[in-house]
Amino acid sequence: MPKQTFALTRLAGAAALLLATAPAAWAELQAPTLWQDWQDLYNRLGGTLGSQSAEYSNGKLVLEGLNYRTEMGGVVSRTDFGSVTMIEQPDGSVVIEVPTESVAQTSSIADGAQIDQSITTRHQNLSIVARDEGEGRVYDIAADTITIEVDSIVTEGDQAGEPYTVTMRMAGAESEYRSGLGADGDGFAQTSRFDGLDIASNYSDSGDEFNFTYVLTGVTSDFEGTFGGIPAGPVKGLSDMNITYDGTIGHSGSTLSMVGLAPGGPLDVSGTSQGGAMALNLGEESLGYSISSTGGKFSALVPGFPVPINISMAEVGSALTLPFGEPGVEKPFGLQISLRDLVLDDTLWGMFDPTGQLPRDPATLVLDMDGSAVMNIDVFGDPEAVAGMAESPGNLKTLTLNQLLLNIAGAELRGSGDLDFPTETPIPEPVGTIELALDGGFTLIDKIVALGFIPAQQAAFVKGMAGAITRPVGDDQLESTIEFTPGGGISANGMPLK
Repeated sequence: MPKQTFALTRLAGAAALLLATAPAAWAELQAPTLWQDWQDLYNRLGGTLGSQSAEYSNGKLVLEGLNYRTEMGGVVSRTDFGSVTMIEQPDGSVVIEVPTESVAQTSSIADGAQIDQSITTRHQNLSIVARDEGEGRVYDIAADTITIEVDSIVTEGDQAGEPYTVTMRMAGAESEYRSGLGADGDGFAQTSRFDGLDIASNYSDSGDEFNFTYVLTGVTSDFEGTFGGIPAGPVKGLSDMNITYDGTIGHSGSTLSMVGLAPGGPLDVSGTSQGGAMALNLGEESLGYSISSTGGKFSALVPGFPVPINISMAEVGSALTLPFGEPGVEKPFGLQISLRDLVLDDTLWGMFDPTGQLPRDPATLVLDMDGSAVMNIDVFGDPEAVAGMAESPGNLKTLTLNQLLLNIAGAELRGSGDLDFPTETPIPEPVGTIELALDGGFTLIDKIVALGFIPAQQAAFVKGMAGAITRPVGDDQLESTIEFTPGGGISANGMPLK
């Protein structure tokens, strides 16, 4: 759920408190220096890191009541870490001892509803050791388990909803964080591995009950980035932090389960995958992510549906690049969706094609496009403007269709092209061309008619329209060049359409 995802994102920033430090160069690491670096870094990121007391004696710094508070985009968050101790070691390193439990509280308003969350982090045998190495600093982190529990309540008016909980448990955690990298000392990098990562959630509301579990094995991650200059003004959001990073998270297999009671009856969903990955990229002008899974199998019993739904796929993935930052400047965006070799089981096919009229070859869908746009608002730096947005957040400038591929039931549609948007109009008027090709389309229409899904007269009309805007290039093979001209004109293979 978006609210849960947002809470975990906020938690990641707070939990990173014990994994990072400001970039610099040191001769020998001392606990007070480490504490000051923490404050400098996290205060410049828009929060306030402090403690009720700080006592240093004989190489030991005790921070009582360590806490971190942020307020961004209408979300107020406070994390209480309790008592944290830094102990200097004979080899020049510093051992950091933290309580086995810390609690963060967040409160926000969204669409008139108040969202209150309590985020509890627990660990078993957590070890954190900081040391200087060359011109940089290294944190070695390990734990038997790290558990994060998010409890949420949504209140609308005087009516509080049912609480729901999301729990994430990481087992066999090992991580190395490095800061002070690069010629200017502003770089950082982190590698991590976990034997397993489990996510569980439960939800109950008005008789609907759901229990969700997602288990990953062999989890690894690799990130690197740069701290930019100190922000000139207040840090209101992501755009003000002056941080860039790039990284990937991968796993060697997963299992999914969702069991619940929906209005129409019981719901049972399960799935597995052979592996997967997620990539994150924060640049100076855009935020990007991609997620993919391979070797997936999915099964579902859905209320009101007469047979089980069983599907498999070789690969499923999506990616999105969102522009942000200063409005009025052309910035890149992108969207990719892929679903390769989707296979339905024969029971499902038999519901709508009992006689086997349609080819049951694996289906594939690929959509890959990118371009540029001039944004009217900063979607990550101006929460007031986003909340009051009544029109489009930006205007298209360019759009490239790198690939369109749809292969289903023996027919294949392909497409590519480039479009420019030289003028700003209420309805975008592109200039450029799109190339399309269709193989086996008429044959598929004939088989759909034989199954009784559409009347023969409608099929004949569709074929006639297709013949008017395409050109034949082979047996049941059609191509078309769609051209968009200045002023809103559209033609297909030279024939005006508008």
